[in-house]
Amino acid sequence: MNVYRLDPIKPGHPSWRYSQEKDTVWACAPTAEHARDLVAAKSGFAGRDAPGAISPWRDEAVTSCVLEPTMHLMRAETVVREDGSLVDF
Repeated sequence: MNVYRLDPIKPGHPSWRYSQEKDTVWACAPTAEHARDLVAAKSGFAGRDAPGAISPWRDEAVTSCVLEPTMHLMRAETVVREDGSLVDF
């Protein structure tokens, strides 16, 4: 299982109003796409009922998602903050 680091690269983008999590996170997932989906699912997406709303974590123009080869001790399907706490709204 891989670990991906997701960083906000456009913090002023309107899609951030839909996410409760707005800081850098790490996700343990098999692919970058799965990592984005996992973070979107666990970050408290509040736009489910808004037409056209998309989680900022799924948008490559709003967040980066890069493989973090130095991290190996995360459990599969988890998302953590820099302080090690779990993201799961």
